[in-house]
Amino acid sequence: MSEENKDGILKNITGAIISPRETMERVNKNPKVWRYLIPVTLIQLIIAIIEIPKLTSFAVLQAQQVPNFSQAAIPIVKTGAIIFTIVSALITPALFVLIISAVIKLIASISKETGNFKNLYCINILAYVPVLIGGILTAIIMLFTEPQNIKNISTSLTLVLSSSTDMKSTIYKLFSCIDFFYIWSAVLSTIGTSIAFKMKTKKAAIIVFVIYAAAVYVFKVLI
Repeated sequence: MSEENKDGILKNITGAIISPRETMERVNKNPKVWRYLIPVTLIQLIIAIIEIPKLTSFAVLQAQQVPNFSQAAIPIVKTGAIIFTIVSALITPALFVLIISAVIKLIASISKETGNFKNLYCINILAYVPVLIGGILTAIIMLFTEPQNIKNISTSLTLVLSSSTDMKSTIYKLFSCIDFFYIWSAVLSTIGTSIAFKMKTKKAAIIVFVIYAAAVYVFKVLI
């Protein structure tokens, strides 16, 4: 990869944060999916690798609460946690962006709006950058958190709830969906959608935020 390409990738990834509209317009003119998906996925993988020691310890603690758990199974639990964490990191950016982009494209088509799916997908990869920032923050906090407490780490509104709030309660699940970094990502996706489909920002916002709300609920609550 040439230095010029490297500079262009870095410029657009950081530009998604600093000057999103200008960056989205530039990428819309020359969409290169792999150019952005690869570095975004690598960052997600690095975040996962940082988290692996605490996640494996947490997995072992959870497994040890199972009746008749054998200590001989600890290596299997650790290996499973590592594999799951790495595989999740490798597929999450592409899968999340694919789902978001496909549903946006579907709803936009129903509402008679036209746009190129490749352009939208590429733009939404950049819109995923705030989620990475949230992941980096979470990983840093996790480094200084005891394994048994990592389930309490959050960048959502659950931070304002009492520590005694049941994580299975409706209010906890609702608040867990209101995450600053996902909202930031949705704002970027709105800008990108309005550019890719040449639609009014207000209409793009309605489409994107409804889809993001549903997607975040699935990824953060149901999965």
